Amino acid sequence: MPSQKFSRKYLTRHKKSAQLWRRASRLTPGGVESNIRHFRPHPFLADYGDGGYIYDVDGNKILDFMMGFGGLFLGHNNRDIALEVIKQLESGSMLGVTSELFIDYLSAVQKAVPSMRKMRLCNSGTEATMHALRTARAYTGRDKIAKAEGAYHGAHDYVLQSLDMDPRMARRNNGYKPVPYGKGIPKAVSETVVIYPYNDIEGTAEALERSDDIAALIVEPVLCGPGVIVPKGNYLKRLRQLTRKRGIVLIFDEVLTGFRLAYGGAQEYYDVRPDMTTFGKIAGGGFPLAGFGGESQIMNMLEPGRGWRNATFHAGTYNGHPIAVAAGLKAVQILGEHPEYYDQVNHLGRQLFSGLQDLADDRRIPAWVEYVGSIGNVYFTTKDEIRNFRDTLSANTRRWWNWFIHCLGNNVLFGIPNTGERAFLCTEHTDEDVEWALEVADNAFAAIAKEAKRNREKVPSVQLQAAGEQAALYGEAMPRA
Repeated sequence: MPSQKFSRKYLTRHKKSAQLWRRASRLTPGGVESNIRHFRPHPFLADYGDGGYIYDVDGNKILDFMMGFGGLFLGHNNRDIALEVIKQLESGSMLGVTSELFIDYLSAVQKAVPSMRKMRLCNSGTEATMHALRTARAYTGRDKIAKAEGAYHGAHDYVLQSLDMDPRMARRNNGYKPVPYGKGIPKAVSETVVIYPYNDIEGTAEALERSDDIAALIVEPVLCGPGVIVPKGNYLKRLRQLTRKRGIVLIFDEVLTGFRLAYGGAQEYYDVRPDMTTFGKIAGGGFPLAGFGGESQIMNMLEPGRGWRNATFHAGTYNGHPIAVAAGLKAVQILGEHPEYYDQVNHLGRQLFSGLQDLADDRRIPAWVEYVGSIGNVYFTTKDEIRNFRDTLSANTRRWWNWFIHCLGNNVLFGIPNTGERAFLCTEHTDEDVEWALEVADNAFAAIAKEAKRNREKVPSVQLQAAGEQAALYGEAMPRA
């Protein structure tokens, strides 16, 4: 957690938030709607968002690099999307039957991501990966799934495995055994999960050889569970070859990377075609909308005409909700009509993240800034590269918290409030925003360097117990957004 010294300005500027948060804590665990929204000394409460900024209940104007957990590529309160939502509200907020709007949306998404020959919609990334994995199991007739160590694919039991661990646990777990993330997950579920090391194709192949009952391998093309870790070399292409050879369904979880790295997501950016894809966030235009899709022969397992014994089940009262679909359709259309937005936002990403690396280097603070396009993260580490989840375990998480809360105390929100998360840019951010953010970040780096000198730290990167520190911060297991 951040030190009292680094938190002082934040506390001074967020007194009303503190009062409201204490009130909320009497009504809901942690005073928040989702565990990841909780952080020490206390979260701030928003009033409204506009463009690239959040305005909080204390009247602070905060430069936002969290952007709705990455879903607001077009910024807060996009006017074109808002008008479509208002228009749909006048036609009905909940219909309960299929509409032409739904078909138009699927057509627009398929145009962007042609690997999804057929699709189904749901309401969250968690639902999307849950149904995609079930469909893959039905198609292959196999029971197990494979996921990368450190990867986040939502909050259902099958994927809440090996999200985090402390360095000592990692050293003991040389065989990559699944580690349930928090209480309440049956041991029997963990036995159906195979864990593999991201960015290590030999290690991945070895993991898959442990079982001939693996239905699907799900992967974040850019590993975002522990921050931002980009695929090295031809890892994704070799993963495609490996899964095809073994008859394993390859699922790209593009909830984060879809419509962000490129119009066609990471599969367009890296030129790899998966069997199935999950999507959400940007695809919903700021509304609760997600989905999954893939090759026709796989998705046909959902055909109701097969009868319940021979089909895989998918349903939901709010699936394809007209308001969310109207917002999502407009967002996808805007991005399709403006390919220049990707060059614009990726340019800002290079400015911001390369600038952060330069500032840390200038202050002689050991750090590695990993990024691709408009997403990135700062690791306070002596490592000269981050290749996988275990590389992140040596990072100085206390230093990250001090840096983060120092910046937030000066009205710059550098992403999701957790060391294992990331920052996002949007089309509404400007060169001036990035310049100001770098100025604030440099002041925070300077404060950290001063503290390090005072403490006479010869090697500033201190290996911490990541899971234990998070437990101190959050009390219980802390699923990500």
